Amino acid sequence: MVIGASSTLNRSAAPAVTAPVATVPVGAGPVGVVITPDGRWAYVSDYGDGTVKVISTSTRAVTASIAVGSGPWGLAATPDGRQVYVANYAANTVQAIDTATNTIAGTVTGMANPVGLAVTPDGSRVYVACQRLNGVHVIDTATLTDLGEIAVGTGPRNIAISPDGRHVYVSEEGDNAISVIDTATATATARLTGFLFPRVCAVTPDGRYLYVPNYGGNTVDVVDLATGTTIASLLGFSLPFMVAITRDGTLAYISDSGNGTVSAIDTATHTIVRTYGGLNTPYYLAVTPDDLQIYVVNNGASTVSVLPGLTGLFPDQGPTGGGTPVTIIGTHLTGTTAVHFGNRLATHVVVVDDNEITCVTPAGQGVVDVTVTTPGGTSFPVPFYYIPLPRIAALHPSAGPMAGGTTVTIEGRNLQTVTTVTFGTATLVPTVLSDSQITVTTAPAAPGTVPVVVTTVGGVADDATYTYLAPPSATAISPVTGPAAGGTTVTLTGTGLATTTTVAFGTTPAAFVVVSDTLINAIAPAHTAGAVEVTVTTPGGSATAPEPYTYT
Repeated sequence: MVIGASSTLNRSAAPAVTAPVATVPVGAGPVGVVITPDGRWAYVSDYGDGTVKVISTSTRAVTASIAVGSGPWGLAATPDGRQVYVANYAANTVQAIDTATNTIAGTVTGMANPVGLAVTPDGSRVYVACQRLNGVHVIDTATLTDLGEIAVGTGPRNIAISPDGRHVYVSEEGDNAISVIDTATATATARLTGFLFPRVCAVTPDGRYLYVPNYGGNTVDVVDLATGTTIASLLGFSLPFMVAITRDGTLAYISDSGNGTVSAIDTATHTIVRTYGGLNTPYYLAVTPDDLQIYVVNNGASTVSVLPGLTGLFPDQGPTGGGTPVTIIGTHLTGTTAVHFGNRLATHVVVVDDNEITCVTPAGQGVVDVTVTTPGGTSFPVPFYYIPLPRIAALHPSAGPMAGGTTVTIEGRNLQTVTTVTFGTATLVPTVLSDSQITVTTAPAAPGTVPVVVTTVGGVADDATYTYLAPPSATAISPVTGPAAGGTTVTLTGTGLATTTTVAFGTTPAAFVVVSDTLINAIAPAHTAGAVEVTVTTPGGSATAPEPYTYT
């Protein structure tokens, strides 16, 4: 991001992080990835097994697997996020996925080895690069019909569309060129040349420049679209495969499939400002709409890596009382005069260098815009989230066996950002179900009541307890016989019986009354003749009477 002369800023990125922050296993031979406009879902094409995987960007886990045509390659989402289109290379089809249900909404045939595809800004058309036809097909999204073919050069592989929707750029690896299609006339009206095996291209958000990785030349070219000339050719790449540009156009991320890295380019200076390692034959990559994360397909490992965005706020959330140390990463930060969180000034502002500021948050509430002011201007605003204190309303159950292993649901509010949960001295791993509900699994502990403490970004809630129970014992039963018709009052003696939840004669539950922690009176239910075990169950466990009860 550029702060100052080209003032922009993004949120949440740790300084100097060069390795993935998460790796998500997907299907065999993944190729493409697209992120929905709301940033909630990443769709990944698994070329090897004919599926599209759906990854939740909040949990970084696969939540669905959608069977599609054979050889799925490129993916594109509509601007409203309601559909994702997949190009099935081997099946010669394009399919529309309904993102609400993750089912196939329709199939368009006759594509002839489709590879890359893109949706127009108004969502009305899908342009598809079809290699075998050396053409681009146009699909009407309203009717899912093929509107026809536009002839281009040899080996069309990928599609990029200008922000105004007027031009389509088609990378042609066979001709080492890029064809420019006028969408008004549906004809190729210009041709950009001088590349070496260009597999993809991407247009900057302002529509002024085209970034072209030269897979065969280990360079990335920057083309001025107003003149059609290459204004920069960047070195230092190894089989550059894919390019993705941030929302504000200040960074371009390049996947280097030859050396397992992703490079971040400062578009203002045309220099590599960060290299991310730890990848395996990276193919497609996509940047989340907030520019916080980059999803990279590892074709060689059948995984997707999640990288932290180069610039932003770290962390991007904190308690309402303020006092959170925040690092702001960007470019052109020298000369910063103020950092605002909403209408309040940050304190302890230190300009570390041209790329980093540290500060401390003021008190605040809700979501506020963070801006940096320099002599060159004020940055693009990005959000900081003030998190209120958590509250615990109830635990279900509130008691369980000392052996642990009980799933406990903690209900309350402001729980979404939970970081730790402790039951006594045991630290448990929470699973977030919603802002009002989390679950944990208890660890073994000695009998007794322990405090429950929930810690979130917003603070600490410590107003609940959980009771570990020793298992019950059943030391005596009287009488030990009774009629098959049932109705006999049976006394059970033991320990830990006060919390009894069930008494069963064999598998048949019985009515019972807890007299004390050491005594229960149960009414034998009707049963066929024969001997059965009598079992007492409490939250702490189960116990079986030392003698069977015999029905006569």
